[in-house]
Amino acid sequence: MPEDFGKDMLMLGGTIAGFVAAMLTVMEKLLDISSRFTGKKEQKSPSPTERPAASASSPIDFFSSKPFRGTSYLLLYETGVIVAAGLLLNYVGLTLSRHLESILFLDMTGTALVAFLLGPWWGAIAALLSNSVVNWLLYPEAGADVVIFPWSLVNIVGACYWGWMARQVGFQKYLRTGRSSAFSHAWFLYIFGVGGAIVMSLPGTFVQAALHEQTTFALNPEVAESVSQRVLQWEQTAHLYLESFFGLTWGESLSWWSVNWFQNFIRYVPDKTMSAAIALVVLKYGYPLFERELIHGGPEGARPNDERILPLVLGLLYAPSFATLISSETYGGTAYWPLWALPWLLILAGYFRLRYWGPGEAALRTARLQRAERYARALKAIGREPSHEFCKRLTFMTLIASLLFALCLPILLTDFYRATFKFFCVVYGFLLVVHLLRISIAQNISIARAND
Repeated sequence: MPEDFGKDMLMLGGTIAGFVAAMLTVMEKLLDISSRFTGKKEQKSPSPTERPAASASSPIDFFSSKPFRGTSYLLLYETGVIVAAGLLLNYVGLTLSRHLESILFLDMTGTALVAFLLGPWWGAIAALLSNSVVNWLLYPEAGADVVIFPWSLVNIVGACYWGWMARQVGFQKYLRTGRSSAFSHAWFLYIFGVGGAIVMSLPGTFVQAALHEQTTFALNPEVAESVSQRVLQWEQTAHLYLESFFGLTWGESLSWWSVNWFQNFIRYVPDKTMSAAIALVVLKYGYPLFERELIHGGPEGARPNDERILPLVLGLLYAPSFATLISSETYGGTAYWPLWALPWLLILAGYFRLRYWGPGEAALRTARLQRAERYARALKAIGREPSHEFCKRLTFMTLIASLLFALCLPILLTDFYRATFKFFCVVYGFLLVVHLLRISIAQNISIARAND
């Protein structure tokens, strides 16, 4: 009941947010059209005193050559785009795996993409948003809290590992080389796939112990049953072997931990390897401009630094999950509260490190503004294409139509907010895909023109 109530409240909030977002978008487009008509009238009767005001009120978007404040611009058109792409990849990967009953989960593909581009903190934020909000709300079966919430720890650890490894010089050299050798690709798959499986299987085993359940090796029932029988045999063999050295109690405990850790490791190797590989393919083919600026550091060759507010944002997002985890007997009761409290140590350590040993606010602000200007300058020509204006107007009319359809749902349905929430998820989801594809195509065209 509390879970259903929480979902209902979030769906109601999402419905209201969908209405507000649609209304604000429509109002923004109307103001944009109004400003254009005003600009045309002022061009007919130009005045020296009025020209600065007209230029100051001109609309600014991703393809503008005059970006507004660096932080706002990057939040909308850099960080927002990357995090949205990560959440979408995570959900699509998990949905496809569930429907196809694959041995892979692929629910961390987007997390890897965000960690590669934005670093460990944004990767952890995307992992927590994906697990504790998106997957929980849209999970099709009962018991979503048991299936999803505890595994946020695994996703956070994986995001931190991938983000930290992506900050190393070897990763930059690997991406900078156009024709990397087979050994370089094998190195990437080993470090980010097998290494990630080793790191993530440790918290995965602790979460499994807290839930008092066996790990589901795969979404395919036949594979899961076959592997479960083999794991049971391994555990019995390990139990007999360790019992002769450590006694009955310690032997049973060590055999369970060793076998289940090994099982988690084997389960994670193909999943994390494929997730990292797919994320890198999306990065290379989809967002070369982000790669140039965020991984190779732009003209200066210095990657953007993390901001001190990011650990606090992660803590704010983790607080509701933490309260649920320590207050419910489903998650092992009070015996496992140190496990659920571990992310707070990471959050506090990260904040104090960035607070006292991180870059200054002035340097971060300057770097943000320079990066925003380079984005806008590189994409200025793309915004002048007729197809860009065509798609903007089509999106505007689609939003108006979806808003009209959504307004009819309260008349037809009693529990309208559920249907409205899912309606907005589908409409905004498709529009988000179109927006991400548009930015991806624009970045590829911009890079191709710059190389000519």
